Amino acid sequence: MRNIEEQTAYSLIKFFSCREHLESFKNGSVLFRTPHYYRLCEEIGRGDQAESCLGYWSRDSGHEFPEIYTEHGQALNLGSIKSLLVYPLKEQSDSWLQSWSIIGKYNKFENSIEKMLKDFGPYFVLLPAQNINKYVSAITKITGLKVEHGAIKYSNDIMEKSLSVKGQTFEYQKEYRFLLGECDKSCKDDLAVNISNMSTLLSNAKSLKFENPKGDILYCSTGEKRVCRVKQMLPY
Repeated sequence: MRNIEEQTAYSLIKFFSCREHLESFKNGSVLFRTPHYYRLCEEIGRGDQAESCLGYWSRDSGHEFPEIYTEHGQALNLGSIKSLLVYPLKEQSDSWLQSWSIIGKYNKFENSIEKMLKDFGPYFVLLPAQNINKYVSAITKITGLKVEHGAIKYSNDIMEKSLSVKGQTFEYQKEYRFLLGECDKSCKDDLAVNISNMSTLLSNAKSLKFENPKGDILYCSTGEKRVCRVKQMLPY
């Protein structure tokens, strides 16, 4: 994954659907989910059938299976197979993951804020860019597991899909991902981490202000679903 430079980002932002989840996170109850959880998830913005893989199909989910051929051109009989997962050879295991979004100087996050609030909820926390490594150190110290982190790449080339590459449909999310340890490809169990000093890593900001290239100002506050826009007045 591409590490983020402090000079290109102000902060990471994470959204929550309800205040209880927000307060729990701020109090140090930090949750990591598995890629397979998201493959099975059907929520808009969260679910991704191709999460961290080239493709996933399941009879139980009503997926239409692809046709797969051997190197000699013979079609494989998949009739008795209940599910099929195709993943990169270099990634024999998955990792527990946690997703944030990047608020950067040049990444046009202001164009995504309304959809993010709609898809993920109106509550949010901010992790200043300078505290990212402190957050990683805290997770590593508590779990003893390796943490990889960085900005997600977006591509519609199916052969590029991996733990760090998603389809371009998700590009509006400007995702920054934390990958923790290793888990089985079929694992659906969450991994909970308790960080006692979490509040010291997060910003106290409860409102955001953005300015787009046209000079329009956008405001949003945690707990509010709508974005307030102030249009730039053009001179006569």
